[in-house]
Amino acid sequence: MSTSFLNIKNVSKKFGQFSALDEISFSIKKNEFVCLLGPSGCGKTTLLRIIAGLEEATSGKIELDGKDITALPPSKRDFGIVFQSYALFPNLTALQNIEYGLKNRNFSKKEYKDRALEALELVDLVHVKDKYPAHLSGGQQQRVALARAIAFSPKFLLLDEPLSALDAKVREKLRREIRSIQERIGITTIMVTHDQEEALTMADKIVVMNNAEIMQVGSPQTIYYQPSNPFVADFIGSINLWKEQNHCTRTMAIRPEHVQINAKGGVEGFVEHVEFRGPLYRLQVRVNEQTSFLFNRVMKVDMTSQAIQQFNIRKGSKISISLPHEQLLAYEEQVVV
Repeated sequence: MSTSFLNIKNVSKKFGQFSALDEISFSIKKNEFVCLLGPSGCGKTTLLRIIAGLEEATSGKIELDGKDITALPPSKRDFGIVFQSYALFPNLTALQNIEYGLKNRNFSKKEYKDRALEALELVDLVHVKDKYPAHLSGGQQQRVALARAIAFSPKFLLLDEPLSALDAKVREKLRREIRSIQERIGITTIMVTHDQEEALTMADKIVVMNNAEIMQVGSPQTIYYQPSNPFVADFIGSINLWKEQNHCTRTMAIRPEHVQINAKGGVEGFVEHVEFRGPLYRLQVRVNEQTSFLFNRVMKVDMTSQAIQQFNIRKGSKISISLPHEQLLAYEEQVVV
């Protein structure tokens, strides 16, 4: 049974009167891949820098493998780090960039040269070992930076939005490669991202953050299907949100793929917009049944190409939609006294 490897305990960070982190607590198991996910300014990069020792926490504690490392300098924390900017030396080859990071770590010349070459083999870049960064693609530069970070076998790896500067195709390929490498070498990894698709496809665990606080911690499946509050529901994937008021005010939600069309007991509406998304179509359906609580609301509905053809749906089509009770999410906001 896996035990906690890295513990973040009540970590807070203030810059003057501004609170960047507020009582952040969660734990990471050995060999886990964890994504810190949230919008810009939520505190995720500040938290990563505190874990690395590049920033000092105002309060709280960080434990690594049972030891308190809160006051340790970065050089004593045994981590590798990859930043958004690759930070490669332009005057050194790919291999020399990796060797440079090993020279001051008590390795013999043969050891650091062997380790550098092994790291390049791991990221499948031995064939460019003698090329300079200017002659490498963005994806290759990022893999060299990753090889440099893992060459000395650190206890854990920190990734600060490592894929955000790359185009979509390269990003998709690299996230598979990074995850594969992480699993092969079995290194505990924390990655900062604002990209929900990256987090959902790469992580064992996602820490969703907003306004300096943790909103939810869980597996990608839990975060997507059982979001703990309206922010998480809206931030992860696409969702329909609306308010209901009876004895209490509630925010209700349902994913577009869970809305059913032309089903018994549905409410009437018409298609305002049809958006082609490859294997799926995204419909914007305006409810025009005046007796419905959804009257005049636009609902997002995802349908397969086959269903679009089956029901002959196009812009302006009249359809009915229903919301399966078992797929509805409800968040109570306040009790009306």
